[in-house]
Amino acid sequence: MNKIAGLILAAGAGRRMGGGLGGKLLLPYRGEPLVVHVLRKALAVCDPVVVVTGCNAAEVGHALKDVDSTLRIIQATDWNRGQARSLRAGLAGLDDVEKKEGGDMLGALVLLGDQPLVRLETLTALAEAFRGDPRSFVAPRYDGRRGNPVCIPRAWFPRVMTLDGDVGARALLDHSDACLHLVDVEDAGVLRDVDTVEDYQALLNSRDSTLVHGPQPPLVD
Repeated sequence: MNKIAGLILAAGAGRRMGGGLGGKLLLPYRGEPLVVHVLRKALAVCDPVVVVTGCNAAEVGHALKDVDSTLRIIQATDWNRGQARSLRAGLAGLDDVEKKEGGDMLGALVLLGDQPLVRLETLTALAEAFRGDPRSFVAPRYDGRRGNPVCIPRAWFPRVMTLDGDVGARALLDHSDACLHLVDVEDAGVLRDVDTVEDYQALLNSRDSTLVHGPQPPLVD
């Protein structure tokens, strides 16, 4: 079967949380760091999975390795030059994996490390849509609004590698050759990331259950 790789962007400093310490991905939610929730769901849908770290790389990497000791983690040394640098580092890592392990990679599902509420069924729906239309970008749509994560076709990796600054693959969607396949989902999590203290408090107050497996720890209020 053609593979869909998972690429988790977990490199940012989280400056809008206050203090710029880069620790927001390690904030606890339902008994685990935010980024671990994203990883568990990515592992359930994607193969291989690569995580790009940057600020707070050692701590984030340690938390992720506790989940999967074989996980491929790439540190983007120039992460502070914008999201595009992290995205490029991740795609370069996936290219290396493909060369070493072989196989046909349809593309990559790019997930944000600060979106723990995106549901597993949403990722599954995106992957299924992408397998049916692997030449198009695939993204979720909730309540008429486009969200994340986004599937990037393998053929577009070289163009993504030309991006720079604080932009993601969305910058390519206006290209005349780009096709976008939107998947309607009942998942507000595709629009919710944790950028501020208020976002985090709203997350803690959420009753959404998003863990992939295991008992549900009590919500931290």
